[in-house]
Amino acid sequence: MLLATTATLVVPTAAAAEQASQPESPAAGQIDVSGGGDISGHTCALLSGGGVRCWGFAGNGRLGYAKTTTIGDDETPGSVGPVDLGPGRTATAISAGAGHTCALLDDNSVRCWGFGGNGRLGYANSNDIGDDESPGWVGRVDLGPGRTAKAISAGGGHTCALLDDNSVRCWGFGSDGRLGYANRVSVGDDESPGSVGPVDLGPGRTAKAISAGDSQTCALLDDNSVRCWGFGNNGQLGYPSPTPGNATTATIGDDESPGSVGPVDLGPGRTAKAISAGAGHTCALLDDNSVRCWGFGGNGRLGYANTNTVGDDESPGSVGPVNLGPGRSAKAISAGDSHTCALLDGGSVRCWGYGADGRLGYANTSDVGDDEAPGSVGPVDLGPGRTATAISAGGRYTCARLDDDAVRCWGYAANGRLGYCNPNNIGDDEHPGSVGPITLQTPGTACEVPGGAAPGPASETSGGDGVAPATPATQRADAGPADGRASEAQRARNMRTCRARAKRKPASARDRARRACLKRYGRIPGRVTGLRARATSDTKIVLSFTAPGSDGARPPAARAYLVRQSRTPIRGIRDFTRARTLCRGSCRFEVPRVGIEINLTITGLRPNTTYYYAIAARDNVSNRLGPRSVAVMSRTFRESGALAGRRKLANP
Repeated sequence: MLLATTATLVVPTAAAAEQASQPESPAAGQIDVSGGGDISGHTCALLSGGGVRCWGFAGNGRLGYAKTTTIGDDETPGSVGPVDLGPGRTATAISAGAGHTCALLDDNSVRCWGFGGNGRLGYANSNDIGDDESPGWVGRVDLGPGRTAKAISAGGGHTCALLDDNSVRCWGFGSDGRLGYANRVSVGDDESPGSVGPVDLGPGRTAKAISAGDSQTCALLDDNSVRCWGFGNNGQLGYPSPTPGNATTATIGDDESPGSVGPVDLGPGRTAKAISAGAGHTCALLDDNSVRCWGFGGNGRLGYANTNTVGDDESPGSVGPVNLGPGRSAKAISAGDSHTCALLDGGSVRCWGYGADGRLGYANTSDVGDDEAPGSVGPVDLGPGRTATAISAGGRYTCARLDDDAVRCWGYAANGRLGYCNPNNIGDDEHPGSVGPITLQTPGTACEVPGGAAPGPASETSGGDGVAPATPATQRADAGPADGRASEAQRARNMRTCRARAKRKPASARDRARRACLKRYGRIPGRVTGLRARATSDTKIVLSFTAPGSDGARPPAARAYLVRQSRTPIRGIRDFTRARTLCRGSCRFEVPRVGIEINLTITGLRPNTTYYYAIAARDNVSNRLGPRSVAVMSRTFRESGALAGRRKLANP
């Protein structure tokens, strides 16, 4: 589920846009990962021709493919093609926020898509974009008369742009002053970002780079100083309390301008070359290519071999540089949710902070930087002979652009955010260089599943129930001319057009218009038949069923299914509705034709326990449910004596 920071804002935390992590490098703006959360997480990358690929969690249209289907979990990011940015338009930079994405285009305009709450997309409304229309359909964000953009940064609930005159515009959720307009008012929900004017950075000051974090924003100014504003807890803005011994939690930008508080103290004679605002901390690359970090120090994310907070009652400059290793210096810096990564002078990568899920890339889950220097652990293994040109640290994972233009990601894998066609974490017990690279450029590439069997489980929790992604038992055959896919594709286009028109209607008529679209272009799938449940171990049950059509018995076959599980009998619609939903409500398969058998492996079940299942197919276009199947049951095997003994010893 999404995390709520206030009663009116519903978002997970966000990673800083990576353009500001190395402002002089085009590659820095060509890869970005979003913030964390158990469900969310998406990644976007630019291709060499300016096309955009996005993958991971697709809620609210954040991937930009006019649908909300997750990408990268059982298909390659390259298989879905480029995001539609508008006729003839390409991108020069990309930024993934917590629930939205923004791109800087080749004509220096800005397009944003995804969750529209609080105006973070900048279209003078709170509508989602990209869920049933393409980002190119809605046009450019209004930055002000005659104004264009040079850089873009999507944060937790807000977005900021560096304009052609080196001023800064921010829009979205205004809490804590993160927009920098000396108030807490949201911008972009009922007015354009261009209507509110530039952020006041100080007399005569302009910006060179901008980074929107989760609840704070930081800018690198023309004199190479740093200004930060927004939520000030734990010193993440870098402005210590003027009273010795009193930690500051003051916000900046809520009732004063960012320019009124002066620059962040980076140390005697030191200035900055790059800036990155994370979820609770901030890092800067300095003029001598050293790194300073400040804010919350938990798990060693600041890199000072301790977990002390910095910036609340001491200046960032007082703690000295992060130790990156003997003779090593940095070229780029990226502050994520609870970890930090740096691109070093030789093209190697160092990461430090919270090590869970393998997000640091050291083939373990140990924290780094809490009681050792980041330089002591060596570089992340990116593959034989490979170096990095850009780095992006997100909520629970990290991605790097390599010297051969490939992309590798590591850390938490749920929802396909790593892009490797499976739910396996990377970096926890293997090196990032041992997998990948991610397939970005090959249209139509499907994930390979050895033998047609289901890959490993998506989750294996103690006493919990997981579900393994599955494929049809029969290998896919080439689609014939009568498989119905051409007519379904036309229906999908008609549905997108209808929904886009409905979205433009007054609020009072919008729901009625959407229902009319569903009635006209939606279909009711056929009933799932032949459902069987078979236990294969003390923790696994395999479901088998026959694929119906997406429109009754007519092809093409339904590709998504609502699978419900219960420990009590499923006798009617009430039991079905109350039963547990697997696969986040939509188990998806590559199904070549109606009537093929599909196998789905459920993992992480309790030994010697009876489970009941029922399934309903979803329309491929409208997601409308068909009639549910007859319910079936199966009982997992009794736990083996040896395993029970080991469990008893582990839990005396």
